[in-house]
Amino acid sequence: MSELAIWTLGLAVVMLVLHGTCAFSPESAKRLVAAFPRHKWAGRVLATGALLWAAWLVRDLPLGRFEYLKQWLYVVAPVTIGLSFVYMEELLAPRALGGLMLLCPAPILTLARLHDSPLSLVMSLVAYVLAVKGMALLLSPYLFRKVGARVVATPATCRVMGFAGMTFDLFLVVLALAIY
Repeated sequence: MSELAIWTLGLAVVMLVLHGTCAFSPESAKRLVAAFPRHKWAGRVLATGALLWAAWLVRDLPLGRFEYLKQWLYVVAPVTIGLSFVYMEELLAPRALGGLMLLCPAPILTLARLHDSPLSLVMSLVAYVLAVKGMALLLSPYLFRKVGARVVATPATCRVMGFAGMTFDLFLVVLALAIY
C-alpha cells in the first residue's frame, strides 16, 4: 500500500465517521455541531496536534540564515500551545480544525504529484478544497456554526448531506484500495 493510499484511506475513514453520523443519526450530528465550536478539550487536543505538526515541519525546513533559531523551537512550541489554551479559548476547536485542514494538503499534494495514475488528481482536488476550507475556518471560526447549522437544520437535509458525503468517501476508499 502506497503512502498516498494510506493518506487517502485515513482521510476517507475520518470523513466516513462524520458523514455517517449525519446520515444515520441527525439528532447526534445536530448536538455535535452545536457543541463543537466551544468544546474546550476538543479545541485543546486539535490545537496541540496542529501546533506540534507545524513545529515538526519547521524543524525540517531549511531556514538559511535563521537556522540558529531552530534550537528555540523546543521551547517555543510548548509555550505556544499553552498560550493558545489561555488566549484563544474562544472558538479554539474550529480554529484548530482549520489549522489541521491547512497542514493536511502538503503531504497529500506531494504524494499525488509523484503518483502515476491520472486519478491522483482527485486527491489533489481534495487537498485544495481542504486548504480553502481550512483558511476559512482559521480566519472566521464562526463559519463552522453557520454552515453546520444549515447542514443539520432538518433531519432530511442532514441525511441527504450525510449520504452524499458517504458516497464520496466510499469513492475515496475504492481509490485508495484499488488505484493508489
